[in-house]
Amino acid sequence: MTEEKKYKVLARKYRPQKFEDLVGQELLVKILSNAINNDRLAHAYILTGVRGVGKTTTARLIAMSINCINRDKKNCEPCGNCDSCKSTTSDSNLDVIEIDAASNTGVDDIREIIENVKYKPVIGDYKIFIIDEVHMLSKSAFNALLKTLEEPPEHVKFIFATTEIKKVPITVLSRCQRFDLHRIENKILSDHLLKISKLENIDIDLDAISLIVRSADGSVRDGLSLLDQAITSPNEKVDSQTIISMLGLADREKIFNLIEIIFEGDAIAAMNKYKELYDLGADISMIFDELLNVVHFLVQIKIASDLKDDIYIPEFERNKGAELSSKMTLNNLNIIWQILFKGYQELQNSSHLYQHGEMIILRIIYLHDGPSPEDLIKKLDKEVVEKEPLKKNLELQNETNESSKVLNFKENKKELPKENVDIKHVQDFRHFVDMFFKNREGLLHTKLYNDVKLVSFKEGEVTLNTSKINDTAFNRTVAKLISKWTGRIWQIHSSTSNLGKSLHDEDIINQQKEIEIMKNHPEVKKILNEFPESKIHAITELGEINDDETDINQPKMKKEK
Repeated sequence: MTEEKKYKVLARKYRPQKFEDLVGQELLVKILSNAINNDRLAHAYILTGVRGVGKTTTARLIAMSINCINRDKKNCEPCGNCDSCKSTTSDSNLDVIEIDAASNTGVDDIREIIENVKYKPVIGDYKIFIIDEVHMLSKSAFNALLKTLEEPPEHVKFIFATTEIKKVPITVLSRCQRFDLHRIENKILSDHLLKISKLENIDIDLDAISLIVRSADGSVRDGLSLLDQAITSPNEKVDSQTIISMLGLADREKIFNLIEIIFEGDAIAAMNKYKELYDLGADISMIFDELLNVVHFLVQIKIASDLKDDIYIPEFERNKGAELSSKMTLNNLNIIWQILFKGYQELQNSSHLYQHGEMIILRIIYLHDGPSPEDLIKKLDKEVVEKEPLKKNLELQNETNESSKVLNFKENKKELPKENVDIKHVQDFRHFVDMFFKNREGLLHTKLYNDVKLVSFKEGEVTLNTSKINDTAFNRTVAKLISKWTGRIWQIHSSTSNLGKSLHDEDIINQQKEIEIMKNHPEVKKILNEFPESKIHAITELGEINDDETDINQPKMKKEK
């Protein structure tokens, strides 16, 4: 037999043969060890978790341990050398029956198990049934198993494994001890792959390991399979570019560059960078999957700044991520992530992937269209500064032509800037809202009058409850217009406080008070008594009346039928 035929893939070659070899499942090992050492074994276990975290391996280790002939009773680890251990490892142990529920789903397959239950074990102490992907069993198969599962013979143990625990009936779950195997942390998986690489004399970069770990998504088996695939490359050293080419990933550096251009709002440059990624062979869905991951990474750095020092993240990503996250607010990153996520979902059903991708990028860029409140403040400050030379020239001219008034000018020149800037004062929030009506901003006026609640008001700064407003640019637009009309900088803040009222609510309340007062007016009382079904809807002052018309102080009423 040649060396090539003897080769065993890494996932099988380094499959754990002892509990201590299980990667990243310390709590599970501790609980099972105590149960085995103290002979407190359940009659049925169910192991759940994502693919490749060690469910089937754990099931086999339990079977090996409790059936091991030479095992020390104070130690849960199987010896690995007895007939029971060797036959279990080679899948030839008559006492350990492993069934794939994906291909044996019917009630007849379960009946065969039930028939075998009554037979005593041949080598070890227990007859053990391992059912992999147990959620694939049919409803009738589960029902057939219930009675035996609840009261099996003392020599029988059931061990189930599943990736979709929610599909297992509650009647089965209630009869089993459940163990959740967790995704392997990036650091633990990185260390494990580096350890295997050294044992296999594989020369691999840390950045390449990071890319494999990211693609493995917490699965040890996936990580080992990708590592196995990477070392088949003709290159002597495995670097990050090898992994990128192997997996068809978009170059992470180019993804960061694309994100940076999008943040800058340069549509043409963004389209060119996107086309460059596409021309290099990157899958469209993969590009947007990577964009999602990068934006999420920027949010993580924004929240936990120490992440930029994590050595298990490629150095370029740490440095570039820290730079980009510092330029964006959490709110903007959250909105961009939502746009990307929605676009990524749309791509799954799109027949025009490339064009759809372009439109998603333009959506994000459009989000940044127009100045932010900070940019607006800087612009207004600049305009005020630009007017200063004009003021100084005016002062010099006045000094030259009216030297007799120099002293008087100096005493009063503090008022000059205000007159030149032409600042318009806003008395209160009602006056503030009226300015939008006077300047023909009808839609904004309606929203300010009906939909927002005033929390606080002072000239130059307003805080509003805008929970009914769906426009994310509402505050920015309001601040921009009011600053333009008044000649001074305004800041508009949002609050969740419900203490305030809208102007519409205030007017209704005030009108109801006026109506109650008006009901006591002698003339009104007389009318209401004469027409009992009449009601006062509103009170309106009558303008431009003739001498022969009713007195202006007499209220105008509408009759409700």
